Amino acid sequence: MENKKILIQGVAGSYSHIFAKSLGYSDIDFVATFEEVVQNIEKGNYKYGILPIENSTAGDVRETYDLLDVSNVCYVAMGDIKINHCLLGAKGSTIVDITKVSSHPQALMQCDKFLQKGKYQLFNEFNTAIASKKLAEEGDITHAVIASRLAAEIYGLEILKENIQNVENNYTKFILLTKDLQEVKQNKIVSVALELKDKPNVLGELLNIFSEYHINLTRIQSRNIPNTCFKIRFYIDFEGSINDEKIKQLLTKISTKCLTCKVRGVY
Repeated sequence: MENKKILIQGVAGSYSHIFAKSLGYSDIDFVATFEEVVQNIEKGNYKYGILPIENSTAGDVRETYDLLDVSNVCYVAMGDIKINHCLLGAKGSTIVDITKVSSHPQALMQCDKFLQKGKYQLFNEFNTAIASKKLAEEGDITHAVIASRLAAEIYGLEILKENIQNVENNYTKFILLTKDLQEVKQNKIVSVALELKDKPNVLGELLNIFSEYHINLTRIQSRNIPNTCFKIRFYIDFEGSINDEKIKQLLTKISTKCLTCKVRGVY
């Protein structure tokens, strides 16, 4: 990716920070919330931003899904980072000192087997690196955080134990957000979000269109639409380039089966 300034949630040392560095970004700004990342891209203050969208252990990042559904941003790249969750303590602390642990709820969930053994008091934070920064400032040797090795290096924390996640092969998927798909030259997968019309067999009719165009689906998922009485939104990923005329025709045809049809990303 071109090395322009990018916006991510949290502070230095987060897994989003690690993903940004893996894409070659070095000019990185930080904000407190996922929503601020999206709002700044919508306003044109930043061309690109990064958010987590899924974890192989804990599942979808609900807040990211919800923001994509109601905003004008989309994603133009996706990638995985292997998660090595570390238990980090304040300078001079040892693992026997720890009675409290803070982190992002997803990180706490991904390490719950380890945490249950220690019978720790748990606290939620917006971000693993934010938790690390707070701990470094407070210096409480009875308090630990779950975060990355990079966070330990940046904030001068003790690595009390590494790889404390429940599953060894634990990955988080991140997306590169922007406001405009026009600059996408090539991609292999298109991701759409659909709310179908309320009529019999409409899902079957929709899937038949993909079959008619000989398009391979790589994922289909459904979620309840927030603040509705069990209405469903479908998320479908399929093979094809957003610039291919056949894909444009497909999108036009499937939209006739939908109340809403949004391309939410290409990668």
